[in-house]
This record gives sequence, structure tokens and C-alpha cells, in this order.
Amino acid sequence: MRAIQIISLGLAASFSAANAHADLDTLSLARIAAVEGRHAECAELADKARRQPNAVWHAHHVYATCQIFATEARRGTLTGAEYSKAINKAREALQLLVRTPGLLATEEQRASVEFVMEELDKRIEAFEKP
Repeated sequence: MRAIQIISLGLAASFSAANAHADLDTLSLARIAAVEGRHAECAELADKARRQPNAVWHAHHVYATCQIFATEARRGTLTGAEYSKAINKAREALQLLVRTPGLLATEEQRASVEFVMEELDKRIEAFEKP
């Protein structure tokens, strides 16, 4: 009986290790995609995570960051309107962070998000100029 329990535990551990990604939440999968450089996939996953009830501020931030990186990676293939639309998606996520009470815990977080929003505005303006 003890041998069966040990084998069962070993199999369970093997399945757990093999399916490690399956057990991760959507935001964790988005973070993994970001680290691996798959920014479009990261943005898609983080967008799903941020739409969940009681989403943490990190979900909005990860989405915005990955959306920016994915857009910049395709920048040469986008028209000015497409670029602006894609960057505005990131900006809207950051704006939600600033406007929703309690999502940003510190003034440093707020200042950082506001700075990024200003920089995005500059990018859009520069890209749209003829």
C-alpha cells in the first residue's frame, strides 16, 4: 500500500511539473510571454486578465506595457492611424489606473503612470506629423 502511495505521489509530481503552465493564472502567463519576448501574446493575455472582476492594477500595467512593446515592434508596418489606435489602447489602460481610486497605492506609482502617458502622447504626436 505504501508503495502505491509513493508511486501516486511521484506521478502527481510529474504531471504537476509537466503542466506547470496550465496551473498559472492568465496574468502569470502574460508575464511569461513578456519575458520571452512574445509581446502581442502578452497583451492579449493581460487584456483578458484585466477584464476579470477585481483585477489588480498589475494586470492593467502589464497590458499597457506589452501593448506598447507589441506596437513598437510593428511600428514600421503601421500607418499613423493604426499606430495611434494601438498606442491609445495602452494609454486608455493607464488612464484607467489613474482614474480608478485605490488601484495605484502610492504617489510614485501615479507619477510613473502619468509620465508614461505623457510620453505616449508625444510618440503619437511625432508619428502623426507629416
